[in-house]
Amino acid sequence: MKRDFLSVSIMTKIERNDAIARVSSAISASDGWIVNHTLFSNIAATINFEFPANNIDSFLASLEQSSFDPQLDREMPDRSDGDLRAQISITFLHDQPDLKRDVPTFG
Repeated sequence: MKRDFLSVSIMTKIERNDAIARVSSAISASDGWIVNHTLFSNIAATINFEFPANNIDSFLASLEQSSFDPQLDREMPDRSDGDLRAQISITFLHDQPDLKRDVPTFG
């Protein structure tokens, strides 16, 4: 069965903004582009992106060079031609409280 989706997880103690910048750079270095992202306070982030399927190994190597230990969440997809949909989930390990955001009143 052909796998057409790469799912990667990382856990890190690297400061949140720096970690996201490093992941973004790894995506760009692999000729990828970010499609969507979700931030969960300062606890976690999920980035959805696409990149050429034959750049999987260079993407994972780029993450490792950025001091991450990427874990595949599912079976490795085919490294064929064409673009590959992907998702990386980042969990930030720290003892800081959740971020507080002011929410304006409405209505």
